[in-house]
Amino acid sequence: MTDLDAPASYAIDRSGMYGNIEAAGPGLVQSWDACENMRLPSGSNRVTAVVIAGMGGSATAGDYFATLCQETAAIPVMVVRGPVLPNFVSEQTLVIIASHSGNTEETLAAYDDAWKRGATMWVVTTGGRLAQRAVDDGIALHVFRSEAPPRTAMAQGLAPLLQLGRRTGILQVERKDVARAAAAHVGFAARNGPTVPFAENRPKQIAATLSGRIPLVLGGGHLAAAGQRFKNQLAENGKMLGAADTFPEAGHNLIVGLGTGETARDTLALVALNPGDRWGQLQRKSEAFTSMFVELGIPVETITVEEAAVLDDLIIATAWGDFVSYYVAILNGQDPTPIPQIERIKSA
Repeated sequence: MTDLDAPASYAIDRSGMYGNIEAAGPGLVQSWDACENMRLPSGSNRVTAVVIAGMGGSATAGDYFATLCQETAAIPVMVVRGPVLPNFVSEQTLVIIASHSGNTEETLAAYDDAWKRGATMWVVTTGGRLAQRAVDDGIALHVFRSEAPPRTAMAQGLAPLLQLGRRTGILQVERKDVARAAAAHVGFAARNGPTVPFAENRPKQIAATLSGRIPLVLGGGHLAAAGQRFKNQLAENGKMLGAADTFPEAGHNLIVGLGTGETARDTLALVALNPGDRWGQLQRKSEAFTSMFVELGIPVETITVEEAAVLDDLIIATAWGDFVSYYVAILNGQDPTPIPQIERIKSA
């Protein structure tokens, strides 16, 4: 097996993915500050619903925002992955069209759908055809800078949503909250970077457990979106197939699949991403759930994320997925950055 403590092992990271992963913490505060004077659409504080249309990392930022809004928002906030918006979308709906590249086919189609419905629209992108359409149509536009792959631009995608939430009253968040979450990420990176030995580095240890297996990532409570992203990072960075589910929902259906669980003993591994005691009895139920996998000899890695606030939890859960998937890539002898399969689909 590749030695994760050997500096030479990281030469495979020719595109510098680790630098992008490590920069997420500082990037969150920088992106928040860069959004301080961004233009919002007229009437955005009077809408009756918010819909975020995006794919990939842009949609994940929307998922995080929607999760945070559950605590304070008086109106529904939802994410749409695809070209068609819900039927309720109207001039009273704020539709946020988010695309890192500005050229995502499904998101451009969602822009057209929102335009036809007369929705209040806001575009968040680095440029591309989407930015040009917004300029041509007089739509409020926020352009952010990012040279990194979309999957590592969580900070740039989330920060404008947080600022919008603050300015419209949908979300209660201030700079100090963002700074605290960013500082937690910086601390995580310092404790778990490539120079930290395997014996003291949990992400390295988890990567070793997952290597050669199919990971099932379970996102508990408000970490459901982070669990989905964890799985996505294992695919894009680690180049490994996997699956994700949510808890406690999985305890009402998926768990029964262990009736033939012996067949997965040598191929499956479970990652349980838990939000500590914030969800009360969820911790106890999660322990009962994971014990059934252990009884069958299926490896289980439990990650408990219990920071100062939900935003902090999401940012640290993001770090877990980034670091574990990065180390999986090294173990697989893969440069984490290239995504030829996605490029092939786009070209089709």
